Formats: sequence, C-alpha cells, structure tokens
Amino acid sequence: MSPIALTDSELRELRQIAETIPWDLRPNFLERVAAKLRGQEIGAGVIYRVAHAVAREMIYETGRRAMG
Repeated sequence: MSPIALTDSELRELRQIAETIPWDLRPNFLERVAAKLRGQEIGAGVIYRVAHAVAREMIYETGRRAMG
C-alpha cells in the first residue's frame, strides 16, 4: 500500500480531528480515513469531510456498543 501525500496543513487538520477519537481507536480511525481517501483527488476540504465523516461513524459505533 503506497503512502498518501498530505500537505502540512492537511496533516495538521487530520491530527486535530484525530484528537477527538479515543487513543485506543486512533489507529483504526487513521486506517479508515486512508481507505476512504484512496483513489480520491485530495484537495481543499477533502481531508476535513472524510475525517469528520469517519469520526462521526466511529463515535456512533462506540455509542451503540456502549448501549448494548
């Protein structure tokens, strides 16, 4: 799997969003974001939209598991 090239500002944005995810789930978060970015043209707003969508999915899944 080849790395995804991000600018400094895109990487900073991704790190800020990752901080909202519990520490133990961050590797999974980053893997999901990378999977969704593969094959996409990375430009203005793409990192933000994809990372926030993945974060929402993970928070929703975590809440559902906690509720049983």
